[in-house]
Amino acid sequence: MTLPARLADATQADIELLISTGAQEGQQQDFKRDFPTQWNDGAKARLLADVTSFANSAGGDIIYGLDEDAEAKASRVVPQVIADVDVQVRTLQQIALDQTEPRVPGIEVRAIPVTVDGVSGHVIVMRVPQSWAAPHRNRMNNHFHVREGVRNRPLDVPEVRAQFLRSESLGQKLRDFRSDRLAKIVTGQTPVKLGANPKLVVHAISSQAAQGQVYINPVPYTRGSSRLPVLGTVPVSPVSLNLDGAFGPITAAREVIGYAQQFRQGYFETVWELSVIEGVPKPALPGVWYEDLVNQFLGSVRGRLDENGVSWELVVFLSLVGADQALMVGDSDMGPGWGFAAKAFDRQDILLPEVVIPADVKPGRGMRPAYDLMFQAAGFVGSPNYGDDGEWKKRG
Repeated sequence: MTLPARLADATQADIELLISTGAQEGQQQDFKRDFPTQWNDGAKARLLADVTSFANSAGGDIIYGLDEDAEAKASRVVPQVIADVDVQVRTLQQIALDQTEPRVPGIEVRAIPVTVDGVSGHVIVMRVPQSWAAPHRNRMNNHFHVREGVRNRPLDVPEVRAQFLRSESLGQKLRDFRSDRLAKIVTGQTPVKLGANPKLVVHAISSQAAQGQVYINPVPYTRGSSRLPVLGTVPVSPVSLNLDGAFGPITAAREVIGYAQQFRQGYFETVWELSVIEGVPKPALPGVWYEDLVNQFLGSVRGRLDENGVSWELVVFLSLVGADQALMVGDSDMGPGWGFAAKAFDRQDILLPEVVIPADVKPGRGMRPAYDLMFQAAGFVGSPNYGDDGEWKKRG
């Protein structure tokens, strides 16, 4: 027995169910009676060994406030009475992020309110997903760990090497998927017929989906009970099924200008065909507008992942097919307030490196490396839509 797939839905009843069903500490669960009273080096080292071992293995939950018996079975809820639980939750998450290398993506921490024998407190749960960026090491002692049953074991050198090869294989798998999809788009093998203009393509993939841990039923999209994520402000209609999953056309003035496709394995694709706008002689990529649409698309993807109990962490690919026939529209070289400039891209196709957006980072902030590169590919300094705080803000 484990906690719900959607950790935000977990309650005291779910914790007590671990006890009544005889849930046992093991490969994907670690029970701890007490939350650390102070984060000294020893406490941090123990936490980081747990975090990296789960991330380097099959993932798992670290549960503070759950006692175990001699057989390592959950035996008793022990409310953790913490003065400022929100601060401790942030501290726990910050240690896990700052002291692992590379940073473990997709960690969730939840404080679940509990009351036992008149004592009110919390059970603190840290969920560590299996990482596609493994192996991760503890920066405090440079050790790599994996989970074996109820214990954490250091990796030896050949095992570390094998983990690195596995990580590269997962990354290459995603890049190969993107290449295959772009090839189909270029050759017209798309779920809806598109024109010959340049096309903006966005692929958003949950890090869990990258490891083959996700299945999303496409049927609810056809019934209207779930909305297909799309690059645009108008819902796709009609939504149809195909071998890959669910798809629908993007339309403007009754013309098809793109589509959205959800893959059963938890991958999302959207394509938007560029058009000529007033004052620009070629199909244009409006710098401010398109970033806003991509941010909204990624937010919608997260909504669908949430419905299916999947982590919000995303791997995102941004591509512009036929870029040499398009112009990027941005601020004049004279600066904001001096009108706009339309500049040519420096190559036929723009295939930007993948961007990993952690679950706790907004799409706009996480996409900055890609947005800056897209502008720079056309000779601009970078995206104009960021403030000094690094947050994305639409230029008005």
